[in-house]
Order: sequence, then C-alpha cells, then structure tokens
Amino acid sequence: MDESTDELIHPEDFPLPNRSQESLCSQELTSWNITPPLPAVLDQAHHLTASAAPPKSNETQQLVENGWKSVVLFFALAITTFVSALDATSLSVALPVIAREFNASTYQSFWVGISFLLTALVSKPIHSALSAIFRREEILYMCLLYFAVGSIVAGFSKNVDILIAGRALQGFGGGSLEALSEAVVGNITTPTDRYLYMNILSFIWAWSSALGPLIGATFAEHLDWRWIFWINVPLLVIPIVLLPAFRILKPFKLPLRSQISQIDWLGIALFIPSLTLLILAMTFNGNQYQWGSIANVAPLGLGILFLVAFIIREGYALAPIFPYWLFASKTVFASLFGALIHGVAFYTIIFFIPIYFEGAGQLKPVAAAINMLPLSILISVVALITTFVIRHYHRYACFIWVGWFLITLGMGILILLDNKAIMARRLGLQVIGAIGLGILLPALGIPSQAREDGGKTDTTMGDFIFSRQLGAVVGVALGSRIFSNAFSAEVAKLLPLSDRLSSLSDASAAMNFIPLLENLDILADEILGVYERATRAVWISTTLISGLGLISSMFIHELRMLGKDTGKQALQV
Repeated sequence: MDESTDELIHPEDFPLPNRSQESLCSQELTSWNITPPLPAVLDQAHHLTASAAPPKSNETQQLVENGWKSVVLFFALAITTFVSALDATSLSVALPVIAREFNASTYQSFWVGISFLLTALVSKPIHSALSAIFRREEILYMCLLYFAVGSIVAGFSKNVDILIAGRALQGFGGGSLEALSEAVVGNITTPTDRYLYMNILSFIWAWSSALGPLIGATFAEHLDWRWIFWINVPLLVIPIVLLPAFRILKPFKLPLRSQISQIDWLGIALFIPSLTLLILAMTFNGNQYQWGSIANVAPLGLGILFLVAFIIREGYALAPIFPYWLFASKTVFASLFGALIHGVAFYTIIFFIPIYFEGAGQLKPVAAAINMLPLSILISVVALITTFVIRHYHRYACFIWVGWFLITLGMGILILLDNKAIMARRLGLQVIGAIGLGILLPALGIPSQAREDGGKTDTTMGDFIFSRQLGAVVGVALGSRIFSNAFSAEVAKLLPLSDRLSSLSDASAAMNFIPLLENLDILADEILGVYERATRAVWISTTLISGLGLISSMFIHELRMLGKDTGKQALQV
C-alpha cells in the first residue's frame, strides 16, 4: 500500500499507549457509549475515492471487506450491549424474592449487587493491561466467556454465597464489555463522528436497561428468578461465535516484552486492594460489628493506606492508570468528578426505587417494575433527544448545567415519597430526576472526548467511564449502609416486637421479609413506615451528593468537538 493511502486509513502510526489503562479506559462499565465502526470505514473509503491517487483494487477490496466485517462486529456489540444492560437492571427488583428463597440477610442481599459492580471495576486495570498487548476483540471475547460462565453459576446457585460468587464472576467479565466495545470504535472514528455513533449503542443500552426491571420482575414473580441469568447464555452465544471470525483491528507493532514493560503492574496491585477494602468498610454496618471495632477500622485504614500509596505511585509510573495531566484541565477534571457523582445517583435510584415500591408500597415485583417505567423510559428518551440536539449544535455545557440542577432537584423531590402515596404521585415524583439523569447520560462524557491532543482520547474517555462505574459501586455500597442503619434506628422505636415480627428487630431481615409484607396485619402501617423512612434516608444522602455534581458543573466549559484523534488501535488493512 502506498504511503498516501496508508495515511488516510491510519491518520497516525500510533505508538504503544503511554499507559496500559488507555486501551481499557476507553473500554469501560459503562457501559454507556459504544460506537459502530462502519461509518468511519465508509468515511475513509470516501476520502480514498476522492484522492488524486486512487487505491489499488486489492486495497479497495480490503476496505469493502472491513466494512462488512464492521457491520457484523457492530451486530455482535449490539447483542453484547443488550445482554449487559438487561442484566444490570433486571436483578434489583427481584432481590427480595431471592433473599426470601435463600433466607439471606440484608447485607448478603446487597452484596449480590455490589459483588458484580466491584469486580467489574477492579478488573478494568487488568483488562486494560491485556488490551494494550493483545487485540481488543480477543479481550472482549474473554470477557464474554467470563460473563457467560458467571451467569451459569448464578443461575444454578444453591445458596446466596454461590450466587454472590457467580455475580462476582459475571462482573469480572461484564464490567468491561461496553468499555472494550467503546475502545474498538473510539479508535476508528474521529471525535465529530464518534459522538453520534457511540450513542447508537447507548440507545440500545438505555432501552435494554429500561426493559430490564420489567423482565426481571416477570421472571421472579411468574417463572423463576434464575431465568434472569439463564437468558444471558443463548444470547451471548451470538457474539462468542462472531467475534473470532471478524477481527479488524491491527495489533501493536512493538515486541511483547516492550509492551508488558509499559504496564503499571504496581499501580494495579495497589489499586485493587485499596478499592476492595474501602468498599468493604463502606458496607459494614453497626449491626454486624460494633463501631470502632477492628473489623470496621482495619479495612478502612488499610484501604486508605493502599490508596495513598497508589496516588503516590501514579506520579512516578511510566504508564499511570490516572495520569496527573488529567487534572490540569478544570473542564476534564470536572467531567470525571461529575461522572463519579452521576454513577452514584443513577445506580442508587435504580437499586433502591424497587425496594421502596416493594417495601413501603407493598407492591409485587411486576407492579414495582411498572411503577419504575417513567424513570427508565424517560432516561432513555431524554438521552436520545439530548444526543441529537448536541450533535446538531455542538454545544454541551448548558446541558450539563441543566442536567445537574434537575438531578439534584429530582433526588430531593423523592424525599416526598411515602407509603400512602397514590400511583400518580409515585410516578410523577420520578420525572424530574429521570430527565436530569437522561440529559447527563450522553452529555457529561463529551469533555473527555472533545480533546484534540493526539493520543489522549483513549485515556480521557476511559477514565471518564471508569469514574462513572466507580460511582456505581460507591452509590450502592453507601446506600446499603445508610438503608440498613436507618432501618435499624427506625425499627428500634417499635421494640419490643411480637414473635411474628421478631426477625425485624434489626436490619438483617429487612430484605427477605419484604415478600411477607402483603400479609402483614400486625403493626402494618408502622412497619411500612420503617421501610419508607429507611429509603428516605437514602434519598436525602443522594440529594446532598448530587449537589456536589451541580457545583462541579460550574467548572465545565465548551471544548471543540472537531478533533481528528482516532486513538491507538486503528483498522487493520
């Protein structure tokens, strides 16, 4: 291939990423933005046909072949996104049913969700390191296998501990599915085109996540909650079969040893235990261990020590996970911080709204899922509209400001929910927060994609998605602790309880008791009020945290969206 042609296909002969995380970071939970690579291929083909020196026939044929491979690859990514989003939102509405079957404690019930989010997050540096060495399609394939095996383990679990283990295995693979997909498409599109096409798969993700609670509730109430996991397996067969056959990214050119030396292994070794220990400390509550006990203090102290060591290490690492230059731009830093807070708000409401409806509202899973529809549908619709408006006007800062205002206001409005609220009020109070969450879903990540510094797109995009998923873990972990402590404090006011209600003397049975609430005839209003006030405590804390996001949005300014950075791994021609 002549040089002019190669330059058009590969705007730069990109070197090895200057950090292992660059490849993965664009891979991350998100889970939110994924892009079909076909448009970039066609755009490149258009430039080729317009050039003074047309390509040789075999080169043109290769472009066409890559175009068709891109179509098939996008289809595989779409299925992957659908399954991942469905799994992410279908479980929370079924948790009370699962807790009842396994007689699981509230702590164990929450860890069914937290285990997935935590392993999804800590696996990202590992997948990032591997994707800096091998083809991203290969790492994506590995993650699909982990996710499928985890689904099988969870679906056939005989106790809650095996279920948690299956969810952890799911998370180890599932957490990087959307991110790896985004890494592939982020490297073969320019920022101008990337934004639109990323949101095509974001649209699939949004609507799949909207259907998730209803599908999960239907399985839990009318079939078997295990189908939430079993349904993943036949769907995952499609990308598992297609990915090995359609590989279009070129591998890095440097020797394997040189690539391995670029990876911040020490940073990874410090990061994983720091995050795990801090999340453990965050979820422990006063009912399990006395405040100030070694079981509470040890993980917190060790987690902080590992975190400090990790931060220091990042200043000296050749390939840092979070390079210090990320914090030089107020706009990019505010975007990353906002991503963390958005993750907290988004996953807190997705996780705890079903608990409110089934606990305080005495609704069965399907009814609770129906009551969630305004939330999930509005998020999807508003995200889609915001996507195309920003695409047209090339302006995003005002959307971020408005989005944060609506999220903070909407979370505060949820405080008004009570156990006697009529359906119209339950539905209406979700609207403002849902609109805010939907606006920020596509808008908040643009500052991390709009940079024109060559070779830095992977890093900023990836660390943005990483921050959002970190917020998801923090949101569910912190919310579980607040809920448990508030529940214990409220139920203590009703002591002593009758023998029939004795299991509710603390928060340990709060989740597995929910399916019994519909038959409750003793202290019914009082017990429902306990669930109401426990979830209200979660809304109050989330409102305060969302306010930090609103403040951070004041530091976000417009950056150009017309750069040409296509990332590290370009198309293989």
